[in-house]
Amino acid sequence: MKPLVLLSCLSLTCLITLPGCGKKEPPPPAAYEISGVKIDIPKLQAAFAKTPELQPTLNSAISQLRYGQYLTTMQQLDQLSNNPALNEEQKKALADVIGQMKQLIDKVGPTRQ
Repeated sequence: MKPLVLLSCLSLTCLITLPGCGKKEPPPPAAYEISGVKIDIPKLQAAFAKTPELQPTLNSAISQLRYGQYLTTMQQLDQLSNNPALNEEQKKALADVIGQMKQLIDKVGPTRQ
């Protein structure tokens, strides 16, 4: 009888403690906010994560965005959007970011002052 009780207590302890040991996933990165306009670069990067041949152009566009060169960013995003090898997820992410960039340019102009 005692081994059965001991085994039951041990099993119950394992059931209670093991689910709490899992690591929680970190929250997804937030969209960039520039002059009140949100630019969803993390979503765009996630869409292009499995296409290493397009990474240099994407990284250059993101770099130009950080430096406030919005017109150059748009040109590079447009260059990406003209690539015939894009899948639907990539096309949608690009269209969303290009729309957000248009809002930003309308609000602050082609470069950061």
